[in-house]
Amino acid sequence: MARLLWHRRDLRIHDNELYHAGAHKVYSLFIFDPSDYSPRPTGISDGKDGQLISVTHGPHFTRRLLDAVHSLRRNLQSIGGNLIVRNGNPLEVIPQLARELQVKEVAWSEVPGYYECSQSEKLKKMLLREVPYRCNVYTTCSLTLVHPNDLPKDQFTWE
Repeated sequence: MARLLWHRRDLRIHDNELYHAGAHKVYSLFIFDPSDYSPRPTGISDGKDGQLISVTHGPHFTRRLLDAVHSLRRNLQSIGGNLIVRNGNPLEVIPQLARELQVKEVAWSEVPGYYECSQSEKLKKMLLREVPYRCNVYTTCSLTLVHPNDLPKDQFTWE
């Protein structure tokens, strides 16, 4: 079975459970999403009838991210693999690449955060209905102490 493994913030191999799930052929993927570098509203009031604007990845984080992506590529090459790197919206890039590579499963590690969880849910729905063959989706959560699905969704719980 061929699997497309999307690296989000889990840029490692040795303890990444997505590599230990038994796929015969694994395509590793990292996507630079332009929206991470574009200003967007934070949801926090600026006190003047507007919202504060922020970017997800600033210049210092981006420099470290580039180093980590290069390191991941070298590590994969050292064990006979490679890293596919793309620039674009993951909701467009991943379904297209899954079709091109004829994978039977797309896997990634969940990342906590409003935008990240929303993107993950949209991608799951897209892969299950848009890929011309049945494409399984496998997700895990290895970056947090508590799985995002176990957190309360009710805003009153957090107040």
